[in-house]
Amino acid sequence: MVRRILEVLMEKVGVTLEESRIDDLIGLKMVNMNFYPTCPNPDLIVGVGRHSDMGTLTMLLQDGIDGLYVKMEEDITSGGKKGEWVEIPPIPGALVINVGDTL
Repeated sequence: MVRRILEVLMEKVGVTLEESRIDDLIGLKMVNMNFYPTCPNPDLIVGVGRHSDMGTLTMLLQDGIDGLYVKMEEDITSGGKKGEWVEIPPIPGALVINVGDTL
């Protein structure tokens, strides 16, 4: 599954990778599983803080709880400014695939 997702992503951005390079990227597999139950006092929530994902791909199954942000790489007309962190509204049941620092 990871190989196929990577192939599709690379194809869509117009990048052709040699098989050995794909194997190198897939070989960096790391699995972290985080579960954050609903907190009765939301003011106490810390989470993992703003960060970038070090791996190749990160898959996030959304549950309707907010907290996903992206850092703007350039200004956009809908309000985001370069360097700002913008919250992404959750869509329950959506599978979000983030491109990590390795790519």
